[in-house]
Amino acid sequence: MYKIFIIIFALFSNNLNAKESWREFNIQYNLQKSGITFAVSNNKFYKEKDYWFFEIISKTAGIMKLKEDHRFERSKFILSDNNLKTLSYVFKGKKKDKLINIRTEINEGKKSFSIKNGVEISHDLNKNWYDRLSVQIDLREKIKNGIYNNTYTVLDKGRERIYIFKYVKSEEIETIFGKTKTIVIHKIITEKNDKINKRNTLTWYAINHNFIPVKIEQYRKKSLKFTADISKMIK
Repeated sequence: MYKIFIIIFALFSNNLNAKESWREFNIQYNLQKSGITFAVSNNKFYKEKDYWFFEIISKTAGIMKLKEDHRFERSKFILSDNNLKTLSYVFKGKKKDKLINIRTEINEGKKSFSIKNGVEISHDLNKNWYDRLSVQIDLREKIKNGIYNNTYTVLDKGRERIYIFKYVKSEEIETIFGKTKTIVIHKIITEKNDKINKRNTLTWYAINHNFIPVKIEQYRKKSLKFTADISKMIK
């Protein structure tokens, strides 16, 4: 089956601008390969007390539903002095009978670590770490302010990575909103040895809809693996 990749995107609100507080949302994507939907991804952003959470649940769908592949991710963070501070990240995956559990704790200036299936991995305490969900929220805020090219140090399911985001072009595409003006951003991933990861992504951010991602294309080198389109916003 086609491997489900968690589609990550930033927060949504109807009249949000860069100076307003974050607002909760719940949005769904359809993942397709050659026009066939093989998975759905539900993405929820919400607040509990002083903490913000970005939660993504993905599972196989359509003709691939019998080949069970369920995934859950959640990032926990706070907004401090207008800066996003990542606190923790959880990943749980189930594919047939195989289970994967990953937990990351990020402590600024102190010990940061990940535990993958019981094995602990320590991370550089001098780096400003994001996880693979929280980085997307911070990125979108920068894009809203016209800062399109950005670089982050990211703990990607316990692996130390550098995410590089670059502006590609402006483009009008058809979405659930009709004709939609977008900005296209290319994400490149580098590993600890500076080797460029084969996986890279193009994301279309809707200019007139608060820069929410409306389309994502996942590539392995130059080969398109799948496309994700926003299908609905859940109240």
